[in-house]
This record gives sequence, C-alpha cells and structure tokens, in this order.
Amino acid sequence: MKNIRAWILFLFAGLLLLLASPYILVRWDLSEEKKFTLSESTLATLQALDGPIRIKVYLAGSDLPGGFKRLQKASYAILQDLQRNSPQTISIETVDIYQAYPNSDEREKQIFVLDSLGLPPTNLVNNEGGKQVQQMVFPGLVIEKGNKKTGVLLLKGNQLASPQEVLNQSVEGLEYEIMQGIQSLTQTERKKIGFFLDHSRVPAIKQMGLIASLRKSYDLYPVDLSASSTLDGLDAICVIQPDRTFSQSDQYKIDQFLVKGGKGIFFLEGVRVDTIQGQGLVSSVMDVGLEELLYRYGVRLNANWVKDAQLSGMIPLEVGNFGDKANLQLMPWPAFPLLTGNPASVITKNLDAIYGKFVSSIDTVSGSSGLKKTPLLVTSSYTQAQKAPATLPFASTGKEFNPAQYKSGPQVISYLLEGPFQSIFANRPLQQDSLAKGFVARGQQAGALIVVGDGDLALNGIDPNTKGPTPLGFDPFAKHTYANRDFILNAFHYLLDDQKALLARNKNILLRPLDKAKVQEGRSFYQLLNVVVPVAFGILISLLVILYRKHKYGA
Repeated sequence: MKNIRAWILFLFAGLLLLLASPYILVRWDLSEEKKFTLSESTLATLQALDGPIRIKVYLAGSDLPGGFKRLQKASYAILQDLQRNSPQTISIETVDIYQAYPNSDEREKQIFVLDSLGLPPTNLVNNEGGKQVQQMVFPGLVIEKGNKKTGVLLLKGNQLASPQEVLNQSVEGLEYEIMQGIQSLTQTERKKIGFFLDHSRVPAIKQMGLIASLRKSYDLYPVDLSASSTLDGLDAICVIQPDRTFSQSDQYKIDQFLVKGGKGIFFLEGVRVDTIQGQGLVSSVMDVGLEELLYRYGVRLNANWVKDAQLSGMIPLEVGNFGDKANLQLMPWPAFPLLTGNPASVITKNLDAIYGKFVSSIDTVSGSSGLKKTPLLVTSSYTQAQKAPATLPFASTGKEFNPAQYKSGPQVISYLLEGPFQSIFANRPLQQDSLAKGFVARGQQAGALIVVGDGDLALNGIDPNTKGPTPLGFDPFAKHTYANRDFILNAFHYLLDDQKALLARNKNILLRPLDKAKVQEGRSFYQLLNVVVPVAFGILISLLVILYRKHKYGA
C-alpha cells in the first residue's frame, strides 16, 4: 500500500514539475562547449547599461526551414538570457514583415530601411505541392536605444562552406554579433583612428564604405605626417594603398607610435598593376619605403602577384563569337582571389571569404623584435606567386586555368604582429634632433600591427549607373558582398576594444550529426522502443490506479 502511494506521489510530482518547467528560470549548461553560458564581457556590458533597450527580431515565421528555425531558436535563447541578466529592461518584439506590412508599398519601404541598416533579405526556395516557392526572410534584428538604432545580421559565415556549416557558424557568433550591436549604441568613450591621406591618391569615394563603417564606433582623423611631429593622441593608424614614399622621418613617427603601444593596420601593395590596352595586365615592383620597417618587425611584403586558380572572383571574358557579336561569359579570374580567414583567430573566425584584388604574399622573417606573428588571411593551395614583372592576358579564360600549373601552395596575405615593439632606430643617428626627444628604444606595453598584402581590400567600388559607392567587398559580377567590411571591423575591434568582448567568437558549437549507418541498423529497435515504452507506461499507471482502488474500496 505504501509503495503504491509513493509511486502515485512520485508521478504526480513529476507531472507538476513538467507543467511548471516553462516558468522556472533555472538552467544548467551541461554542454561541452558551454554554448548556453554568456561570457564575462557580455555580463559586464549588461551591468553597465544605463537605459532600456528595444530589440526587434525580423527572423520570423513558422514555416522556416530547419536550419533557419535552429538559428531563430538560438537567437531567442540568447536574447532571453540577456533579459534575465540585465538590470535594465530589454524588450523583445518579433516582427513578421509580411504580417506587419501587408501593403506592398509599405513593405518595400521597410525592406529598404532594413537594407540600409545592413539587413539584406535572404531568398529561400521551398518545395510545396511539387512546386518551387520563393520565400524572403530577414535573418537579423534591429536594436534601439533612445533615438539611436543599429542592425545586426545574424546569418554570417563562410559562404564557400556548406549551408549547414554557414548556419552553424552563424549560431556560434550570435552572442558576439548581438553584443557588438548593443555596445555600438551604448559606447561613450570613442577611440581615435588616424588616416595617412597624404601618402595615397585613392579617391575619397572609394574609401566611403570603410569610413562609414568605422565612423559608427570610432572618431576618424586625417593625418599629414609631414606636418605632425608625433602621432600622440591617436589610438590607431590606418594606411590604405599608399603610392608615395614614406621618408625616414615618417617611418620614425610610425615606429615610435607602435613602440609606445599604438595599434595600426597597413593595406599595402606589393606590386603596381597597369593595363596594356586591349591585351591584359602587367605588374611592376612597388616600393613605398616601409619595407625595412616591416622587415625589422619580422615580416616581408613580397614583390609578387599571387593568382589563385581554385578560389577566385569572376569577370566577363570573351570566349568566342555568337553570330557577329562577341560572346561574353563570366569566367574565373585568378587575379581576384577569395581569401580564407584563419579559424584559430578571433578576428577571422567564421568569416565569409574576403574579396581580394592583385594581392601579394607576406612571409615571416627573424627580424629583431620577437613579436608574436599570427596569419589572418590565406589563399587556396592552387596558386601562382609570380615575381614582378609579370603579365596576365585578357585572352586567358577560365578553361585555361589549369590547377596543375598553380603549384606555389597556400600563400599568407595578412599577418597580425603583437607584443612590445623594438624600435628600428635604436643606435641610429637621426637627421632631425627634434625627433630624438622622448625617443623610446623598446616598448613597455604591447603594440599591434596588422599587415595586409592588398590595398584594394579596404576600398569599395563605384556603381557605373549611379556613380555612387558600392558596398565594401561587393563583387559587381557575382552580385555578392564578401566579408571585407567584417574583417576590417573585427580587426579594429580587436586592436582597440576590450579584447574580452571577442572571446564570445571563440565558442565552438560542434555539429553532432547522427550516424546514419547505426540509425539504419537499429531502426526497427528504436521504432519498437518508441511504441512499446509509452504503452507500457500507460498500462503501469492503469494497474497502479486499479490496485489503489481495489485496496481502498475493496472493488
């Protein structure tokens, strides 16, 4: 009798716990990679909030494919965690753009607004009733604080990978992307970035994409090295595609800035590329006076032209005639390699491919600094690293790019140097005594420098129709925007912000697919188990009830 009552109480308690579980805010993260635990930097950011935040989630709909449902579920899980851990109110609203804006004109206006916030639509194709139906989804959210707002794109990853891997990479980066959006609205102290505009002839319109992206988080200043005695007051410097020589005085100012703990990013050209009218391209050696500086820091920008036969952008090329007209087809163009990020670096982890143009490789040398050197961007294994001068005829087509001829192996296009810098001007007399004041031979705090062997990587194109700038990393022929912008933003965030914030990008959410062979082998067993166990459980409950009634009522 006592055993029967104990069983009934146990089952009743279990049922109550099951019904109350949605309202119990206690969770234990038992996952190996702690994917359900917020990072310390996220918790610190939440505690520092000084006002309410509104979040509108546009990844809505009940008929989403399985991968997008997983992304949707993971997004809400993180947002609910933010709600629970924030002392300020964080309101979450789901917006189904088709339900919220049934009028097509109003919906188009909202789509334009979302696109301007960095949330372009994603077209999905589903099979319904034997027909292919297109569905437009917006895998992103909008964060609002006061009168400020920003968009956060949730679907990010290497588009060269499989759709499953892209979605998994997107889930891995959710916390980081959402917190970057919140921090952009709550940031009070803004770091200062200086641009060396006097060493480059790049038109301002080609830098608008980069400037617009950085201006959201940092203050930007033009710098004339010839007129500035030091670079004090800046937190970072940026050099984009210089074509004028850096004097010894210029090099000294850069050197001392890095030695004193400054940060910098150099987008450099190893070769100059010119067009031979109607024939093709030719490269020549490019020298802007930074070679010795970089060499002493431990890297060498090679005067070569890296072509990639496996991963490259495409351009329209003439492949014959169609009647009396030229037949133009999109063909792979090895001079525009698609660069892959280092998955071990928080800067490049889970990034889409980077769109490169006329890139040069970078090697490490012993140098004299002892800096830590981390590769960031790399080509595929099928490359040609041709020393300047080299040519690439327009007559070449994708059919002629034989991978067997591309045997240079993977080439590193970008390196991160970090640690205490040692001045290359130690024990060297200076032409100007004024520069020697406050000279530091070796840094007491860590500096950092990112060197990229492609000046075009940081530049946007120009739309031939509107004459306006195209998005940074946009391929006008493939109509795809690569991750150039994300790479640069991540690089500056790493250099200038609290690097703890980037630890959220280190989460590895492993895919654990079922073993299809084992599933097939044990299919009958598991089917039987799923049928028998619920039935047996129901019979057991019935027997317990019958025994209890028989004992109590003698029936």
